[in-house]
Amino acid sequence: MGGRTIKNLRYADDTTILAEDKEDVRKLLEKLMEESEKAGLMLNLKKTKIMSTGILNEFILDGTEMEVINCYTVLGSIITRGGYDFKEINRRLSIGRMAMTKLGKIMKDWGVKKATKIKIAETIIFPTVVYGSELDSKKKGKKKN
Repeated sequence: MGGRTIKNLRYADDTTILAEDKEDVRKLLEKLMEESEKAGLMLNLKKTKIMSTGILNEFILDGTEMEVINCYTVLGSIITRGGYDFKEINRRLSIGRMAMTKLGKIMKDWGVKKATKIKIAETIIFPTVVYGSELDSKKKGKKKN
């Protein structure tokens, strides 16, 4: 890198693998491990988590049991076995409440016009709550027409 040989390179990132069944996950993880090792990287199976839309109680690869989870957060959204659910909705509403609380002084200020307060809510609070939701997509679609 930059004309120098780097001897101690560490890679830390999240990877999401989608597969049809348990055996496909196993094959993909084995391939990921194999290709990672070629680059001198190692997949930490103890930190690897598995989530399935079906029934899966345990997952073992190379003698290491991986944690089977019911939900995880990816790109700021909670994903569950059945897709999005009330956890995600409640989390988004909570984020919106926190954003509104932080703007409390402005919203209570008699010197700030009502129209300005509405514009602040529309540009800061509402997008925070509906980010990534179907409602947000529909709203964007209407603006384009």
